[in-house]
Amino acid sequence: MTSDSSKAGLLSRRSREVLSSDGTRLFVEEYGLGDDAPLLVFSHGWACQGRFWRPQIEHFATTHRVVVYDQRGHGWSDRGRAPFSSSVLGDDLEAVLRAVVTSNRKALVTGHSMGGMSIMGWAAEHPESVPVLSRGAVLASTGPSQLVSKSTLIGSPRRFRASLERAFAAGLATAGPEMLDTRFNRRLVKYGTMGPHTPADVVAECSDIVLRCPPAVRGMWGRVLATIDVSRGIDSLTVPTTVIVGSADKLTPAVHSIDLADRLQQRRRLHEFVALPQIGHMINMEAPNYFNEAAARLDAATVGDGF
Repeated sequence: MTSDSSKAGLLSRRSREVLSSDGTRLFVEEYGLGDDAPLLVFSHGWACQGRFWRPQIEHFATTHRVVVYDQRGHGWSDRGRAPFSSSVLGDDLEAVLRAVVTSNRKALVTGHSMGGMSIMGWAAEHPESVPVLSRGAVLASTGPSQLVSKSTLIGSPRRFRASLERAFAAGLATAGPEMLDTRFNRRLVKYGTMGPHTPADVVAECSDIVLRCPPAVRGMWGRVLATIDVSRGIDSLTVPTTVIVGSADKLTPAVHSIDLADRLQQRRRLHEFVALPQIGHMINMEAPNYFNEAAARLDAATVGDGF
């Protein structure tokens, strides 16, 4: 993970390849206990990779089987030949779950940002798999649609908002140059993705992860995110679900999570809505204790459903 002294580096670790439905190779890592332990599966967001879940791996792997994977094009996973899309996100998660879920252990599935959209995309494309493969879901710092228009990353007077929204959408879809790990770029990453009081070591770790994402991958997935709509998957997410967001999240501000929670509550699928003050988009790394506690509450409430 981030260093030789990391607790995650001392935990039992197993890596494997999983083939998605189109043959794309996905890199999967498992930590902690074996197949008989409660299963947790984590799906990361845009420009990140499996190591983004280090605080959760360290916390849960002593008592659980923890699975993380690199989204296609990220980390060690292949890009594949299929155009990037929300359905591809769902298909990839389906492949990972089919590979790791056992007959006696369903997964508690957690997704951050684009990883949350993966869960909603999965529920939309594979609704029959939701109750079969999962016992619950955590949607963190995410939204189903209108990511550009609802973002607060760029503050502006209303008369300039439309043009800035178009510029923001174009920026998401632009591959751009390789981003070097400089103090300036770390400040950019912090401004866009973290709260005002994020410790320097967390800023450094998040920046290292984000700045390693290949520019072409960042651009191709950014093009998808600029117009993504996985709203259909919310109604197909027929398992207890926790929604968690930080009040300082500029990329997927709390309005998304409030709407998600309302829709889930209407269908009696909302387990808990958690809003953390002064926390930004990288919520699981900025506030790992609160994040882990919320995940643990849902885990405890659903572990009997894992069989």
